Amino acid sequence: MQRDALALWAYTAPGAPYPQVAIDYGARVEALEFTTVAPGGFGDLACIIKLPDARLPRPELGLFSRVILRDGLFTCFAGEWSDPTLVLDGGRGEYMMLAALGGGVALRDDPDDAAYNTATTAQGIIANEFSRRASYLALDSDVSAVLPNNPPNTFTPVYDGSTLEEILHHLMGALGDYTWTVYEHPIHKDAAGFPTWQLRAHQRDTATTSYLALGADILEWRVAPSAQRAYNVVQVAYVDPVAGPGSVTVSDARLGAGGVQGNAPFRRRKLRRNLGNLPMTSAQASAIANAWLAAYSNPSNKIEIVLRAVRDASGNPLPLSHVRADANLYVPELAVRGQRLSAGPQPGVNQFYIIESSYRESASGDVRLALQLDNYADRGESLLARLQIADESHQRQRGVYRPVQSAGAQQVGYLSIRAPGASAGQQFGVGVNFVPVLSNVPTGLTFTAINSTNIGGGPTVTAGTMTPYGCEVTVTAAAAGAIVWTGKYTTVGA
Repeated sequence: MQRDALALWAYTAPGAPYPQVAIDYGARVEALEFTTVAPGGFGDLACIIKLPDARLPRPELGLFSRVILRDGLFTCFAGEWSDPTLVLDGGRGEYMMLAALGGGVALRDDPDDAAYNTATTAQGIIANEFSRRASYLALDSDVSAVLPNNPPNTFTPVYDGSTLEEILHHLMGALGDYTWTVYEHPIHKDAAGFPTWQLRAHQRDTATTSYLALGADILEWRVAPSAQRAYNVVQVAYVDPVAGPGSVTVSDARLGAGGVQGNAPFRRRKLRRNLGNLPMTSAQASAIANAWLAAYSNPSNKIEIVLRAVRDASGNPLPLSHVRADANLYVPELAVRGQRLSAGPQPGVNQFYIIESSYRESASGDVRLALQLDNYADRGESLLARLQIADESHQRQRGVYRPVQSAGAQQVGYLSIRAPGASAGQQFGVGVNFVPVLSNVPTGLTFTAINSTNIGGGPTVTAGTMTPYGCEVTVTAAAAGAIVWTGKYTTVGA
């Protein structure tokens, strides 16, 4: 298939301290590749542009200037230049080799401290993060497409030094089978007249057909059942802000007693995941474990398919450049992979969720589209990415000369007050030292008694003189005699 008539607009970033410049370089592009990914949205773009004198300064091709690839009014890719490179070689002469990252890269710009000390929904957390960065965040401030169903789960997160991208990854995982993307806003325009970048977050839809590929449209495919995504027992470790560490385990009901295979499609295989420092209840952890079990308990595949053409859900031809991640591709020819032939789309059999789309256009104008579908996973690369993220996050941790508890992270401790003899109504107090130091002055403490003897005559246990370093806790004797109060305290609003 020959290339689409794409326009590659390069323009100076809105708000930059120089005049607005916008130029269409589409006719000068000699090779082009761009991707979309889920989660993420617009991925990256690379192209070669031949210019009469590439050494002349062109602000629209400079670092952090904007790029948008369009087919008519459809936005194929939107982002900013990340590595504009001037090249001179003996074979091809002088040219610009340009690389860009999608608009979602702005979510990585500002690793900030946590600002939460009360339980908040995921939608509320993201809205708050946007408002804190409102004066400089390159994304559109419209968050109406972020979790429009507003899941009721609430979290008191610990996000010290976390970027918006890290927060989104964390929250989507905590909600279950959710994803996020950054694509163009359907209405809003920037100062140059091009669509702004909008964050979208929602539950993953694997049922709705978005694209159709018939046998004549397919150049090649690779379909491989993946043991990396085949588990029928899921264990999730979590930290409850009050009860402390815990874990929940869920199993495929088709397994037999003691873990024998029974009616399950494969032998017992267990997946264990630690949800890290996102405080949650056992009910929330169970919801996540069950979402993973639903995704992993039936065999799934690593699928790669290369297309020469594609169609919309009604079968009408569609440009390859219009295919995006976070949508579904229906391939009727793959129905034979099911136990019986299907007359329509069957998720996991002949309809697949698009994890990544990669549009490639050669210098000769040949075009093809490679798609990574369904549960495509690379355990080695995934582990390496997690290690890199963990190391980078560790370097951003707060506390230079003393440990500091992250904002919103409740502290739980043990407390004991005893007196051998007391008069009725007499008060006794003890100092509580917070270790580590809290980020904020707590609004109070809640108490859970383990043993309480002769305590009463007013509030059972009270806390006062609040500081980030500690406070005073007092009890009142109900009658004459020895008093004992032992139990746990939990900070509130710290």
